[in-house]
Amino acid sequence: MTKPVVLITGAGGFIGGWAAEALHLTGWDVRAGISRWTSAARIARFPLEIVQCNVMQKDSLDAALKCVDVVVHCARGPEEDDDVTKTGTRLLIERAKLAGVTKLVFTSSVAVYGDAAGLVEEDTPPAGIVTTYGASKRTAEQLCEELATDDFSIVGIRPTLVYGPFSQQWSAPFISRFASGRWAALGAKGEGKCNLVYVGDLVRMIRHMIENDTGRFALFNGNGPEVPTWNSYLERLNAALGFPPLAPPDPSLGLKVAMRRPVRKLGKYMLAHHRGVLVAAAQRSSVLKSAMKRAEEDLRLRPNDDEMARFATDVTYSMDRAAQAGFVPSTSVDDGIAMTVEWARDIGLLERSGSTLR
Repeated sequence: MTKPVVLITGAGGFIGGWAAEALHLTGWDVRAGISRWTSAARIARFPLEIVQCNVMQKDSLDAALKCVDVVVHCARGPEEDDDVTKTGTRLLIERAKLAGVTKLVFTSSVAVYGDAAGLVEEDTPPAGIVTTYGASKRTAEQLCEELATDDFSIVGIRPTLVYGPFSQQWSAPFISRFASGRWAALGAKGEGKCNLVYVGDLVRMIRHMIENDTGRFALFNGNGPEVPTWNSYLERLNAALGFPPLAPPDPSLGLKVAMRRPVRKLGKYMLAHHRGVLVAAAQRSSVLKSAMKRAEEDLRLRPNDDEMARFATDVTYSMDRAAQAGFVPSTSVDDGIAMTVEWARDIGLLERSGSTLR
């Protein structure tokens, strides 16, 4: 069967970059869409077509969508800006239809469920607090369902915690934390479920949904084949890196996290609204610069409020619907960790994080 021409939006990011590389390496005709040329360094290692593709600009989309059969939509805006997810998704769909595209795969997120616990299936309603990110993804899903047609089908995938090489959320930061020696075992606070999906499995799921008919519109969770506790994942990752066992749990961890809360809020506010003032002050005073660096490292290398809540949550995102559609993830946590550790060593991440291990 002739492979379709696939445009990947957000190809300069973690998931989009993996999708572009993997589909290219399996012989697909890939067009890697990026919003800024500065984000092209990683995918430029491969001889695939790279195009500028800003989902907020009609002319940019029209140029990127020429002769495209399928779109994999991974583009997203800054953390607090949901315009790309909502307005950008609508514009992308409208222009894709005019260009003759026949299918779109939208990468959503399990953040749409908010604080839902227990067994979570695709029709489980949101619970508790839904973040701005989760709310914008749900709005985009509703747009997809509204705009899908028999001639333009849409598949939404809700990934869980995507880990593996290049993951700047669930892999690299924890490697730096372990290398620093400042991360202790979580104990009873880490017995929540860690819903991990290896990024390679997620890309295989995207490919499966491109190749198979799931109707006009469909939504699927994107989880891995096993759901360990957070303690299990972090201890296995630490051991695979060759570090000593984690220090015993800190009985005052909850208090320390609470004490850092105002510092985090102040730092976030200052960086968002007064970054220039901070940079200028640091340049004038080496003492202040050193203090700011130490404070930033302490906050980055220790758990925060959101993480503590996640580490204790008993939730499992069901993959039954995906299995009924013919997709089953295959990468075990141990295999995913092994490939992540190999990548970390290859790029020198352990050395940059302060480890003397080779």
